[in-house]
Amino acid sequence: MIDEHQIMQNVTAWIIECADYARSNLGKIAHIAQKSGEYDLVTNLDIDIEVKIEAQIHKHYPEASIIGEEATVKNIHQPTGLTFFIDPIDGTLNLVKKHDCFAIMIGVYDGERPVCGAIMDVMKEQLYWGGPNIGVFCNDRRLPVPTDVALKDGLVGVSWRQFLGNRFNEIKIAQNSAGIRVMGSAGLEFIELMNGKHIAYLATLNPWDFAAGRILAETLGIKVRAANGNQLNRFKTSHLIAGTPAAYHRIKMLQQF
Repeated sequence: MIDEHQIMQNVTAWIIECADYARSNLGKIAHIAQKSGEYDLVTNLDIDIEVKIEAQIHKHYPEASIIGEEATVKNIHQPTGLTFFIDPIDGTLNLVKKHDCFAIMIGVYDGERPVCGAIMDVMKEQLYWGGPNIGVFCNDRRLPVPTDVALKDGLVGVSWRQFLGNRFNEIKIAQNSAGIRVMGSAGLEFIELMNGKHIAYLATLNPWDFAAGRILAETLGIKVRAANGNQLNRFKTSHLIAGTPAAYHRIKMLQQF
């Protein structure tokens, strides 16, 4: 039997330490490389933070599986037992261009069961953490369930490349909302949802991009699904819709598959 509260305590401690490290080393980014394209970047800070978190996981949970964004080999399969999903810097382009608007994220599953997640807005020093058996908090403040706002009355977060491609009728969805916003960080988008500032989020995300946010958002009653309406596969890149129940229902009506 795992101790969920101890895992949560460890995860929050690791993220706080890594956020302090990130803020202290913003002016010491010595290496920036491209991954899949010109604007898909990785820095020495991404790699250093992932190594730090992985070391802690190996120390405290040596039998756990780890799926990290910067891992050279990603054994994404269907493990049993604990699995830690790590995004060491979510919003690396923001980090490089703005030195702001980026997050550190860890999501934890026990087999298929969500255990806990944590998202740190690094520069605001705001840590969002929790899980189904814990509740959701920002630092020491427990978050209420967001108001179930309709699509027409709220703002929608989008990935700008996906929005321009309009693969899932994003433009039509935007036209039926109060407006769209682009954060450039999945973690920060989930934070906007949890705070009730955005009422939906549309993006194509990798497992480490949505693991923590999905756990926290679903704990607060926000619907998080694949674009086709199915449950997300936590090990696969997915076209994702997250939103209040009312906004999600309207988005599904506007989409065509």
